[in-house]
Amino acid sequence: MRITLSKTKNSTGWLESRAFNRILLWLVLSLTLSIIFFLDFWASLPTLLSPDWVLIQNNASPWAILALCLIFLWVKRQEVWQGMNESKTFQSLRAALASYLFHFQLPLGIAVVAGAILMPSSQDYIVFQVLLASLGVFIIVFGRAAKIPAILLAIYGSAISFPLLIERFAEDAYSRIAIVPVMAVTTTLGYPLQNEGQWVHLTSSSGEPITVAITAACAGPATMGVLLALFVLMTLDMPLPPKKAIWLFIFGAVGTWFQSFIRLVFLMLVGYHLGEDALWTAHFWTIYILFPLWYLLFAYVYFRQVKRPPQAREKQKLEYAPVRGT
Repeated sequence: MRITLSKTKNSTGWLESRAFNRILLWLVLSLTLSIIFFLDFWASLPTLLSPDWVLIQNNASPWAILALCLIFLWVKRQEVWQGMNESKTFQSLRAALASYLFHFQLPLGIAVVAGAILMPSSQDYIVFQVLLASLGVFIIVFGRAAKIPAILLAIYGSAISFPLLIERFAEDAYSRIAIVPVMAVTTTLGYPLQNEGQWVHLTSSSGEPITVAITAACAGPATMGVLLALFVLMTLDMPLPPKKAIWLFIFGAVGTWFQSFIRLVFLMLVGYHLGEDALWTAHFWTIYILFPLWYLLFAYVYFRQVKRPPQAREKQKLEYAPVRGT
């Protein structure tokens, strides 16, 4: 009964807190902005969330990165909530505007909203634009409490931008760093593969001719973007000494590329032995199997390198120390 009353009291306190009304204001303003300036987002949202777009067309990584950022935001919710409650309330509009201008809260928030609205329209960034506009409103309403959401949005934007930048500026080079070792390994093993640029030709064991294109996307820039987001979130939550962080990042980047390389070799072997249909079936499933398995290994190595501070160790000893009777 005490627990129920405590929970009810905490919920009532939360609803009556001074930040709650401003949360409603932020939601209303953000929704209004999205309806006025980002109708394309609402029109394309069913497609962006459809299984065909997310899974079959291999667009799961942006949503996965966003989910990771939201999970981290939930973990840090108490810090964000504290900042929201500590942001000032004002008796008059004049006092509020004076404080907002003095602390650059209002102009910064307006600049972020304007930047989101003026961004070139792109389906790749439509979710980011809506979130950026909402962040601008959050800055106006809550000021410094936007620090953690801003960091997470920067991580999300950087991670989804990485594969797009590769595709735009390093398509051929990024694909070649996958094609060359794949061809070297498969031909060394005696498989009859040939390539012309990004195109790889082979004849299956049953005599079926198969031609596939190994593009930059096949070399795994999307999974590299996911790793970047994961690594930054892990270092924010469980920091490492700089040298260890650098070496672990290199280990993670090399391992992420290597699992993409293993996937491509595996696909070529499946195509040779089982045919083109089996190759595309494997193409669909392996991307959702190999990277999670690799990340589990990477996370294990990372966690092994994290050392708890002396204060945390002493606190744990006290928590688990046997209690003697008096």
